Amino acid sequence: MKIASHLEKFRRLDATLRRLDPGGDQELWIWTAMNAGVHLLNAALHACRATLESDSFHSQVEGVYAVPDRTTGMLHDAMHAPGDVMHVGQPPVAPPLPAGIERASIALRTIEDLRERFVRGSERADAQLQRDWRTAYATCVRELLAVLDTWQHQQ
Repeated sequence: MKIASHLEKFRRLDATLRRLDPGGDQELWIWTAMNAGVHLLNAALHACRATLESDSFHSQVEGVYAVPDRTTGMLHDAMHAPGDVMHVGQPPVAPPLPAGIERASIALRTIEDLRERFVRGSERADAQLQRDWRTAYATCVRELLAVLDTWQHQQ
């Protein structure tokens, strides 16, 4: 995807996340935070040229992307160099990456690692763990927005 599209999706998901309760809406909060963070991560990776900004969308198969035909509205599969990542490290992105992306990736991985227990599973989180999630998300967003701000000032 393009940087502008990632940022637009991030803003919508982030606005939705702010309306959710991390406890009462646990599964939706985690899923929304994870997806918002991945869109922001992709924008930052494209901005620093670690991944390819393209008019394609990752599929669930690593290396396979859906490319839209803007005339017909149809999608076709294509394989190309890493564009969007699906999750932190999937696919791997060659270092070196800016320190802010590294810090954001650690925070985002914290949220992604919640899926098994709290989204796919049925565990309920206590208030401290919910605070930890919000802190991880805030760290991820802060670090990636700083990377993007630096990039914009270099343009």
